Amino acid sequence: MPIISAKNITHLYNKGTPSEAVALKDVSIDINKGELVGIIGHTGSGKSTLVQHFNALLKPDSGTVTVDGVDIWSSKRAAHDARFKVGLCFQYPEYQLFEETVYKDISFGPGNMGLPGDEIDRRVRRAAEYVGLQSDLLDKSPFDLSGGEKRRAAIAGVIAMEPEALILDEPTAGLDPAGRDRVLEMIRNYRERTGSAVLLVSHSMEDVARLADKVLVMNNAGVEMFGTVDEVYSHAQRLRDIGLNIPQISKIMYILSSKGYDFGSAYTVERALELITGKAGVRE
Repeated sequence: MPIISAKNITHLYNKGTPSEAVALKDVSIDINKGELVGIIGHTGSGKSTLVQHFNALLKPDSGTVTVDGVDIWSSKRAAHDARFKVGLCFQYPEYQLFEETVYKDISFGPGNMGLPGDEIDRRVRRAAEYVGLQSDLLDKSPFDLSGGEKRRAAIAGVIAMEPEALILDEPTAGLDPAGRDRVLEMIRNYRERTGSAVLLVSHSMEDVARLADKVLVMNNAGVEMFGTVDEVYSHAQRLRDIGLNIPQISKIMYILSSKGYDFGSAYTVERALELITGKAGVRE
């Protein structure tokens, strides 16, 4: 059974007004437990609107969304439960930090779940470990942290609720290369250690290629493609047509192929290195 299932959902902004716009149109998608799904698409394609339906922040004008088999709009209780089962971390989540200490900020979500103090403490420390925050930072003000540390602290606040699915909307936006790599590694480790489903909304096709099992491409408020990285990225021309680009390393591999050096397709530098050294018989 999918952890998240959307069936024919449509969402209109400013419904019934002259400025009415279709944000989602007849979208159907299943996210299975344990999957890491990258969601890509040009600005305005419907990515962020879609994921906000998964934890009951937005209600579809038509269609249904189920989480763990339950229609999240079947009752107030179902909508409430969905917000804890599906954790959503917005772009630039550090702007939502507000407590006196990092510990209090991370504990805010578990506290709202009505958990006992010892369970909250366990979740806070475990979440901090997942995102790579040292324990000595927990007593500091979140505003004394570096930009990357703030980002990870904010993500930890969502992880501490131990959602069955974690949605991250542009989690590396605005970070320097080192901070970006740390966040991506954190996402990989979190998924491997917990087995939770992870949805990664990103403009970076390189990041998606490095992490994802499947890729969902949104275009014009609908699903353009959904499949494995190889299945989706093989449609390079169509991706360009809708305003996206295949990773730079893929372009390099294509140029090599056109020059008579056909090593195959690669979407990450690591994979390209494997293909080239393997073909050339190079040994370390």
